[in-house]
Amino acid sequence: MRDQVYYRTALVCTMFLASFVLYVCCHILWRRATRLISALPISVGVSYILGVTCTVLSALTALHLAGIRVPINWSIVVAQAFEPTIVLIAWSSLYFGIKHYVTVQEQRSRLLASEATARQAQLQALHYQLQPHFLFNTLNSVSSLIRTDPNQARVMVVKLSKVLRRLLRQHETFNALRDELSFIEDYLAIEVVRFGDKLRFQKDVAEDTLDMQVPSMLLQPLVENCIKHGLSSKVEGGTIRIRTERHGDRLRLLVEDDGVGIPETELATLLDRGIGVSNVNERLKVLFGNQYRMWIESPPGNGTRIEIEVPELQTEAAVL
Repeated sequence: MRDQVYYRTALVCTMFLASFVLYVCCHILWRRATRLISALPISVGVSYILGVTCTVLSALTALHLAGIRVPINWSIVVAQAFEPTIVLIAWSSLYFGIKHYVTVQEQRSRLLASEATARQAQLQALHYQLQPHFLFNTLNSVSSLIRTDPNQARVMVVKLSKVLRRLLRQHETFNALRDELSFIEDYLAIEVVRFGDKLRFQKDVAEDTLDMQVPSMLLQPLVENCIKHGLSSKVEGGTIRIRTERHGDRLRLLVEDDGVGIPETELATLLDRGIGVSNVNERLKVLFGNQYRMWIESPPGNGTRIEIEVPELQTEAAVL
């Protein structure tokens, strides 16, 4: 009975020490990028050798402590080595399993980080593309007023500086809808200098949508499209309307005008060419994938209607 206790105690101790030897072996195989189909048989062989060694050392230790002087029966040793061998094989399999899992997770994290970086770079490129476009169009308006109406040109420059200060402070991918509407009011203040009373603006904004997050500079290209395609060539001018509604966990935005409309040939490719509207469409595609909707209606002579529907974003989730 005492010899069995000595044997079990010695076996636990020797297996504990053997686990360090097995760890070194498995670590070397992993560092050398040995394929699992080759590494596993090697680890099984090493586990068997260590299992036999642990059994022999444990048997010798038990016989010595018990004061028994008998020769070792190797057939019994080989049979009893099965138990420590199985434990060591399980240990090595667990080592490779954990290493493989960690490696897969690290690769997945790097892939996600790479995709996030690429998406952020794409968004920044689109955003930087939009700002010079807006600035060029506004400066073009200023230059057209300098000769005909210098006072109005000065007023427009002052209003433009206010808008540019807002743009320079703006680094977020998303803004609250109320901030986007405020930006639109500043932008339209510039356009009113150009068009005077010919340009009118109406808002129908649901109160529960004001704090919802939307992509920054989402509305300005759409409003600019209304002015450029719908109202600039209409002698009596017209009205731009913005309406927002909340439908469950989705936000619906409507930008429309009562201008001359967009020719059917241009309407078919409006989302794929130019900078303004196509830029908005591309940013929505990057941000929301197939979870957004954007469609344009423009019957000839009956104005243009642009609708966008996006999922609701929480404030903390809207920071990339």
